[in-house]
Amino acid sequence: MSFSHELAGPGSLAGLPLVQVAWSLLYTFSFGLVLRYRVLAPLTQLWRHRLRVDHVVDEGAGVVSIILRGRHLNELNAESGQFFRWRFLTSATWRFSHPFSLSAAPHQQFLRITVKAIGGGTRMIHSVRPGTRVLAAGPYGAMTKERRQGRGVLLIGGGVGITPMRALFETLPVDGRELTLLYRASSAEEILFRDELEHIARHRGAQLIFLTGPSSDPRNAITAQSLITMVPDLAARDVYICASPRFSAAARTALTRAGLPRRQLHQEEFNF
Repeated sequence: MSFSHELAGPGSLAGLPLVQVAWSLLYTFSFGLVLRYRVLAPLTQLWRHRLRVDHVVDEGAGVVSIILRGRHLNELNAESGQFFRWRFLTSATWRFSHPFSLSAAPHQQFLRITVKAIGGGTRMIHSVRPGTRVLAAGPYGAMTKERRQGRGVLLIGGGVGITPMRALFETLPVDGRELTLLYRASSAEEILFRDELEHIARHRGAQLIFLTGPSSDPRNAITAQSLITMVPDLAARDVYICASPRFSAAARTALTRAGLPRRQLHQEEFNF
C-alpha cells in the first residue's frame, strides 16, 4: 500500500517552502519593529534628549509631581493631553515602564508628570532622586486639541485623572468663556493643583467646578440635568474625560442623555 500519490499534490507539500519563507519574513519584520520602537528609539531618545529627574514635588495625598529636565524636548512634538511610557533607570525601577500623562504643558527644557502611589511600582517611583536618567517612549494618545468638533470645551477629570485635563485647561485654543473644567475628588484634601487650576481659570476667564465628597451624596451625582445646569450649551461643546472606569461610565451616560453627540466625546481611562 502506498500513500505517496495521495499526499503529494500541487496545493500541499509543493507550497510548503513558500509558506515557511512567508512566516519567516513576517517574524523577522515583527522582530525588527519591536527592536526599532522598543529598544533603538528609546535609546536614541535617551542620548538625544538626556532626560533626567530635576526635582520631585510632594503634592500630598500620596501623589508626587516629577519634573524632568532635558534637551531639544520640542523635537518630541508632545502635546497637552498626551502620555509617554516612562522608565526610570534605577536598580529598583529600570525593568518597568509606566504610562503617565503630562500634567503640565510641555516645555522646551522641562516635562512634568504626576504619579499617585497605587501599587509597588508607583511607590518606588516616588523615591527616585534628582539626576536619575529616564527613558521616555512616546508621545502617545490622541486626546489633544486636534480632536475638537464643537465650539466650546468641557473637561472632566476624576482623581489623579486630572493630570491631562490640567494641561489641556492651560493650553486649549478656546475662548475662556466657553471653557469649563469639572474636577471630581473624594475630598477637598485630595484636590491636586488647586492653586494652579484657580490661577489658570482667572487668567483665561474660564469656569472651574470642584465636586468633592462621597459619590453617594446626591449633590455629587453626575446626571444629564446637573451637567446642563452647570454647562447650558453642553451639546455644542467637545467633552474630554479622564477618570476611573466607573466615573467615566456615569459621565458618558449622563452626557448621552444630555444630548451630546458621540463624535464630540473624547476619553481616556485609568485604573486605580
